[in-house]
Amino acid sequence: MSEKLVGFVLRKKMARRQPLSADPSSETPMAARQRRPPRPLPVFVLADISGSMHGEKIAVLNDSMRVMFSAFATEDSPRGQIHVAVVTFGGDEARLHMPLIPASQAEWSEVVAGGRTPLGDALDLTRQLIEDPEVVPESAFTPALVLVSDGAPTDDWEAPLDALLSEGRAAKAVRLAMGIGSDRTPEAEHVLTTFATPGWDVLRADQVDEIARSFRWVTAKVTSQFRQVTGRVAPRLQDLDAP
Repeated sequence: MSEKLVGFVLRKKMARRQPLSADPSSETPMAARQRRPPRPLPVFVLADISGSMHGEKIAVLNDSMRVMFSAFATEDSPRGQIHVAVVTFGGDEARLHMPLIPASQAEWSEVVAGGRTPLGDALDLTRQLIEDPEVVPESAFTPALVLVSDGAPTDDWEAPLDALLSEGRAAKAVRLAMGIGSDRTPEAEHVLTTFATPGWDVLRADQVDEIARSFRWVTAKVTSQFRQVTGRVAPRLQDLDAP
């Protein structure tokens, strides 16, 4: 066999072994969806860590955060993924205690109670985070906000709350409010009621042993929202044991 013929045969064999390169234009819509990363559902927790939250309250808050994040992590699916962030407010200012990350990657760092209740600062910070496309991408589902507090704010909170409720993507967020303790002032109650999405009652954990139960209810509501937007079967909230 001539060298020319041998070369031709070898090239033909090599061509048969090499896989055909994929033509992007021939990709099916289903295949394209499978390649996309899961859409995030951002959950921002605004946690009161002021001095009045000391003792058992802050201890149960720390434990409840871990349990809630673990429950969110079990909801991951190819269509969506719950992400969590925590903004704490205590002392003189609010701070981003935990940046927005998938719940499956969240590792809770315990908080310590102390100082005043700068809720207005926390509302401002949360709104800025939601409106930042590098934090919450345009592809994200509607965010959920959870406010946990046991007292009245010590700073200006009305203007920051108005901005949160009326501007950008933050205005569309689902908002849950949890009041801790039985000694909340009328102003504290007004803040929680104004924050919560209309039609959704404020969760009341008047006793310390009711805090964990209220967090389970928050978890159920967020999970229900997530399953609805991802097309999974959502639990009927009226069937759950509401606090």
